[in-house]
Amino acid sequence: MQSAASLGETRQFFGFHEHYDGTIAAQPSDVLPRLPVAALADALRRLPREEFEIALRHKMLPIVSLPGLVLYAVCGEAAKAEAFRLGRKVVAEADVSVFQQAVRLTHGPLLLRYATRSFALNHPDKSASRRLTLPQLIVAVAIAALGIAAFALLPGRFLWVTASLLAGLFFLAVIALRVLCLLPPVQTRKPRVRRLSDSELPVYSVLVPLFREVSMLGPLLRALMELRYPLEKLDIKIILEESDIPMQRAVAGIRLPPQFEVIVVPCGLPQTKPRALNYGLRFARGELLTIFDAEDIPEPRQLRLAAGTFAGLPRGVACLQAQLAFFNSNENWLTRQFTIEYATLFGLLLPALADHRLPLPLGGTSNHFRIEVLREVGAWDPYNVTEDADLGFRLARAGYETATLNSRTYEEASVKLLNWLKQRARWLKGFLATWLVHTRQPSRLMKDLGPAGFWAAQALTIGVFASALLHPFCLAGTLALFFFQPWSQDPGLAMTALGGLNLLVFVLGYAVSIAAGYRALRRRGITGWIFPLATMPVYWILMTAAAWMALWQFIVAPFHWNKTKHGLSSFQKRRKEK
Repeated sequence: MQSAASLGETRQFFGFHEHYDGTIAAQPSDVLPRLPVAALADALRRLPREEFEIALRHKMLPIVSLPGLVLYAVCGEAAKAEAFRLGRKVVAEADVSVFQQAVRLTHGPLLLRYATRSFALNHPDKSASRRLTLPQLIVAVAIAALGIAAFALLPGRFLWVTASLLAGLFFLAVIALRVLCLLPPVQTRKPRVRRLSDSELPVYSVLVPLFREVSMLGPLLRALMELRYPLEKLDIKIILEESDIPMQRAVAGIRLPPQFEVIVVPCGLPQTKPRALNYGLRFARGELLTIFDAEDIPEPRQLRLAAGTFAGLPRGVACLQAQLAFFNSNENWLTRQFTIEYATLFGLLLPALADHRLPLPLGGTSNHFRIEVLREVGAWDPYNVTEDADLGFRLARAGYETATLNSRTYEEASVKLLNWLKQRARWLKGFLATWLVHTRQPSRLMKDLGPAGFWAAQALTIGVFASALLHPFCLAGTLALFFFQPWSQDPGLAMTALGGLNLLVFVLGYAVSIAAGYRALRRRGITGWIFPLATMPVYWILMTAAAWMALWQFIVAPFHWNKTKHGLSSFQKRRKEK
């Protein structure tokens, strides 16, 4: 097991804190009696709800209350320093791990129910806990009945022409969103990044949900310890699952510095990342919050940049999305395709959407929030397996904006097809669920987002899913139209127009996607990828397999989380050896 020393210099020790300028500031060092789990549990049981919430975040518990005098117990060095700063009377202390044990003993089931069911209870119209509402089910049955009747009663040629026409017009509108990437930016808002001193920086919470990621623990902790942010204002939560014993043992074997706290989520269903995030959010004490995954390597100054950007933006900008990139981009053909996709999404599409103040489907990591707004909109939906995209749309519907952050977080691109396929199926399943959730009341969605935002939401959810699901069938139909249609005879105006529309959809779709990918790669400093760009249509065929897997899982296991395996890259293995 790796020791704390092997994970890099932490620059903070018990009793003293070393500032970045090298000066040493004394911390309270009184020897205090240490409370056991039972004593902390007793104190927690007696707390009113508001004081309990404060205790969860700040680890300061009032244990004796007298007229004009309150005596506190503190848990952890950060809590002790905060109590010292506030002038609180501290008479006892405990380790943060002991505090967490006491919380699980007294309030574990309650916190778990809140993390799992609170969003569905408070926002039933926005929760994916129901796949279809009754009106949606009626509409789906009606459409299916009409389709069967049309197939039985109408000529096959008429059905083919009608279906192809509707699909062609829909996909043209989806392509229009990618055209937006290639247009000059509107520059409606240039965020002014304020240079904040250490004293001006807010407390920053970092949620790091981990599940079966023992092999990634060392590199992850090194990356987190390299964050250039005042350590006394860092609030890093390592969130583990109760059932993941190997992960708990691995973390327990490392002496983490005081800015870290380990949170264990009690067993329950659905066992998803958003449920773990909701649980961890209750303990976060920051004004700002971000999320990093097990394989993430954020740029060291990302939190400082985000804090300075938030400080220069109006309060209505509630979220900043950093760019996601891969450290193993050039490992094989699959990682190159994944790199083109991410470079286009995070380097072109999301900035264009932000420029036009359209809703953004957030990435699953490195999104930075004003924590009060995050709590206001209900945080994450534990029943949605693309909780990030769903949250981005909910922020927009609540009247908040999302901007992009010019900072990168490096991840591991899937190097094996099956691993990629399961990950992509989860994403596509989530896009379908997100679309169903947000179109339960289409008129309300239109009112919340406006016509442009409404269409962007359609293109980014059902548009992505339907394109992946139907792409090879539409391609086959277009080829059949040209190669098997007796064009030597007069095909008629309708068939000519249909052939032209289908051809336009595919040529324009390929051209725009390849052009966007080329531009995005150039911005990343990547050149010479002619073959990967030319073979992008093959990558789209693979997406079709993932889309049909997603559709099947949506029917039989809508809340199942396909776990992505990390540490498979040869680049990552070499990094761990170092």
